[in-house]
Amino acid sequence: MNGVATESSIKNVILDVDGTLLDSKRDIAGAQHWVLVQLGVTTYRVEDLYRTIGRKLEDTFRDLLPPELHHRIPEAATMYRDYYRPRALQTTVLFPAVRATLEELRSRGKNLAVATTKSTFTTHRILSHFRLDQFFVQMQGTDGVPYKPDPFIVHKILADQAWRAADTLMVGDAREDMEAGKAAGVRTCGVTYGALQRPDLEKLSPDFLIDHFDDLLRIAL
Repeated sequence: MNGVATESSIKNVILDVDGTLLDSKRDIAGAQHWVLVQLGVTTYRVEDLYRTIGRKLEDTFRDLLPPELHHRIPEAATMYRDYYRPRALQTTVLFPAVRATLEELRSRGKNLAVATTKSTFTTHRILSHFRLDQFFVQMQGTDGVPYKPDPFIVHKILADQAWRAADTLMVGDAREDMEAGKAAGVRTCGVTYGALQRPDLEKLSPDFLIDHFDDLLRIAL
């Protein structure tokens, strides 16, 4: 962990979106909090929900709602999507150095893709808004396919792009990202500024850990 790979060993980088490229926690957690309040659950603060970001919505609400409200989990997920989509960019910003780092990786011949639990439509819309879409050969959302930590989404990108797992790095901030990458046979890099802090990520044994997004350059290059 925290080693430095040679330039030739990493040709492709797959990135999570929320908590890795975008500081979107207040928009996402705010939408979750709104749903909970509508359903009568007022025991959480917005900040308490940051740890849930990146998970499947139904799993998130299964953890947050009391058992007597579990029959409303599908409704809660629908409420979240309807509330979040028109408000997705109210407070969301890029993490520092994201654009410059992506530009440098592309200029050095690295192939980039994203793998996210967002829908593909929402992923395209948000990355286009920040003018990041130009850097990616594939922006893969989760549409009717298994969610991370299932490796399906990583396998799909590898297959679609004809990339070798051995040449590929998965970068993310959550347990789901690390486990999906490992299960797909790619190397993994955890970012410590997102959903999980360094001690929690260390327990997942990623190949690399970085504290700032531009630290990715010393790994991939």
